[in-house]
Parts: sequence; structure tokens; C-alpha cells
Amino acid sequence: MGLWEVIKKRFRIRPEQDKLLIVDGEKIMIQKFTLYQRLLHVGMFATFIWQVITGYPLKFYDTAWAKPLIEILGGVSGEMTIHRISGFIMFSDFLLTVLYVVLLLIVNWDLAKKDFFGYFKLVPGPADVTFIHYVKYLLGFRKVPPDWDEYIWVDKFDFWAVGWGMLAIGITGWILWLPEVFTGYLGLPPETIQIAYLMHSDEATLALGWIALAHMYMVHYGPNKFPMDWIWLSGTASEIEWIEERPRSYRRIIKAVAENEPHLLEKYPFLKERYQFVLEVEKLPEEEMIEKMHEYAHHLLEKEVEGRSA
Repeated sequence: MGLWEVIKKRFRIRPEQDKLLIVDGEKIMIQKFTLYQRLLHVGMFATFIWQVITGYPLKFYDTAWAKPLIEILGGVSGEMTIHRISGFIMFSDFLLTVLYVVLLLIVNWDLAKKDFFGYFKLVPGPADVTFIHYVKYLLGFRKVPPDWDEYIWVDKFDFWAVGWGMLAIGITGWILWLPEVFTGYLGLPPETIQIAYLMHSDEATLALGWIALAHMYMVHYGPNKFPMDWIWLSGTASEIEWIEERPRSYRRIIKAVAENEPHLLEKYPFLKERYQFVLEVEKLPEEEMIEKMHEYAHHLLEKEVEGRSA
């Protein structure tokens, strides 16, 4: 098998039915992230943590709280070295992500021509009208949360914000690391260094603010997730979580299993029950459908709790 054939196999978008996992012959899990996607995420957030730990003491080097941190991490020289190394790894992670997205698009171009937003669900598209439904739900004008798909608005914002964020913080980081190259060899004016410093620092503050206040709450610190959503590590979510949080995706996966692997419905009667439920609930108006799906999720949770206590 040639290299291109291997790439096409590895980067082909998974069919919806492949996202459903049956554990111990009786439990359904949904796989959201592949191993490679999880590794990219770990690389990004691990280096981001080190960037914060080393970057802010350098920015506020003359404050009382920063001086002990600078000493622990090897002085200003040590901190700058750690900051640059972690920054290089972060930027490399970003480039690998860009390469991954480009290969996904090339390998799956035939699918993109059929239904671009249907297959490339991380791209903002018509389905994001659910954000308006979310605002209405928060303001009390809607009884139930939106009919969320696999990726919701905060997932998409998190993903694409890294793109413009890395362009801002990455390019300015290179300028600050190699000022002689940019002002000497490339002939940029000396003021470029000051501008790069301000952009680098302000973008870092913006990124930290979003991660700390929005991302961490919506993904990890929310009442139904605290203290952490372990999907970043396992790549999978429970069926109950998926019904409540990604109802549109859940219905699509169940129908894909029934249509493409009907033998599984005969092998696992509970799958047939799920399929029949999905067919019935999709006949209802949207808000009533979501309400019924939440009730069904609670029913499954009660059965799971009873099974544990039996």
C-alpha cells in the first residue's frame, strides 16, 4: 500500500455509525475524538499552560509574586528558554493541525461537494442557528435547550479562535525571539518589536481570559460536568450525555447504524429500541422532541442506577 493510500485511509471522515461503540454487549458509548485529535489537543493545552506559567512572570517581572516564580524556573534566562521551547512546540502543534485539516479536505473532497457543512461539522454553517435558540433558552423564551449537533458554537469558536490566535501570538513570538532577523535581514522598522510585544501580550491575555472564563466553565466546570469532562482524554461520551447534549447527532448516529448495519439491531435488542424511539420522536415538533429525548435520557439513567444497585 502506497503512502497516499495510507493517508486516504487514515484521513477519511468516519461514517456516523462508526462513532457508536457497544461496551460489554449492553452499554452504548459515542466516540467524538480520535486518538490523533486528542493528542493535538493535549499538545496545545499543555504548552499553553507552560506559556502562561512562564510568560506572565516575564511580563510582570518587577512584581512581588513574579520574582519567586522566576527564581524557581531558572531566572529570566531559564524562563525565556522554557517559554520559547513551549512556544515552538505549540506552534508546531498548530501547523500539524493545519496540515490535518488540509488533508481532511483533500481526502474527503468528494463528500465536501455533496454536503460540505454536513461532513465538515466544525465549520460554522446554517446549523448554527441553534445559537439563537440557545440565547432564547437562556432568556426564558424557549423551554428546552437547542437541538445541538456534534459540535456546538463554543466548540467551533474554540477551534477556529486557535487559528487567528496562533497567527497573532505565533508570528509576534517569532519576531520577539529573532528580532535581528526581522529588523535586519527582512528590513522591518525597529518599531516592529514594540508592536509585536504589545500584540503578543494582549493576545495572550485575551486567550487566557477566554479559556479561564468561558471554555473551562462551559466544558468542565458546568454543574453537569464538574470537576471535569473526561472526553478530552477518553475521546468518548456516554449515551445519556449525548442524548441530552447532542440530540441531533445522537439521532443521526442511531439511524446510520440501523440503515448501514441492520444486523446490529437484531444482535442487540436495545439498539432496536433506540431506533424505534428515534423514529417516533422525530415526528414531534422540535421543542417537544427535545423534551422527550431528555425524558428518555433520564429513563436510561434510572435503569443504569437500578442496575448498579441490584
